[in-house]
Amino acid sequence: MSVSTLIVSQALIRNQDGVTLHPDLLLWDRQLNGCKQQWFECGERNPLAWYATLAGVSSTALVADACDQIPASTGQCWLASPYHAQLSRDNLRVYPEGLFSWSVEDAHYLCTVLNLLLQEEGMQLLVAGAALLLVCRDPMQAYPLCFAQLSGKMLPNRHHEGEDGGRLNRLLSEIQMLLFQHPSIARHERGEEDVNGLWLWAPLDWPHTAQPNRFAVATRNPLLQSLVDAQDAQLIISEAERLAELVKGDAPLPKKIILSGEGFAVVLSKPILPKFGKTVWQPKSVKDERGLLTMLQGVVA
Repeated sequence: MSVSTLIVSQALIRNQDGVTLHPDLLLWDRQLNGCKQQWFECGERNPLAWYATLAGVSSTALVADACDQIPASTGQCWLASPYHAQLSRDNLRVYPEGLFSWSVEDAHYLCTVLNLLLQEEGMQLLVAGAALLLVCRDPMQAYPLCFAQLSGKMLPNRHHEGEDGGRLNRLLSEIQMLLFQHPSIARHERGEEDVNGLWLWAPLDWPHTAQPNRFAVATRNPLLQSLVDAQDAQLIISEAERLAELVKGDAPLPKKIILSGEGFAVVLSKPILPKFGKTVWQPKSVKDERGLLTMLQGVVA
């Protein structure tokens, strides 16, 4: 079954004029420039969040559904995203998720390092494929940014919103310190970046009964790839940096393409008549996100 639709996260990046294409998409520049554009507002989503949205659940519910056993005492679940950070003047820049290598073994190692600390807080890290789920006995009232808003951006240097924002900040700092003291030797031997921190996001009250509407998808995102089936997939979900692992530069792209990032998504389709003139990657006649999601539901129905 041929792939009909492609979704690329962080495909649009900021420049002095607003937004432009991610440089890793220049391999397909000729094909993309020849497409008809339709612009929408769009929240920031990484591949995991795109899949969860189309599956009809939150990202946390998707990962929780893949966990073997969540303790009966759990009152809240969080997604836990590992990251590498690079020092930039006085700030820390989060390494782009599309360049960050990760594995099931890495996830288990992080649980080994962190669970003793977390258990003192009534928390525990669980593994679902290569994804990590934090379960809490006592819910925290804190509302951090989603991880897609941090990938490739500066790490916020402020308390999170909510009455427990300070508590969450202290917990993340303790996790950073512990990871600094216990770097992964296996990652060093493979020449991979250190894990400098764990970002907790998308809190979900537990228990939760919603079940994801699962479907096949082709991806190279290590978290999503470990949770889904790729057989007979009609949909590709990828970061811009990993798209070349799925589609060769000279190969035809799917008929429908969604490039997202920086609060927008542009739907590209092949025009009936050839397109002439220079392509401008600037939002115009921007429609509500609901129209985009309704359009995409037809892909997984």
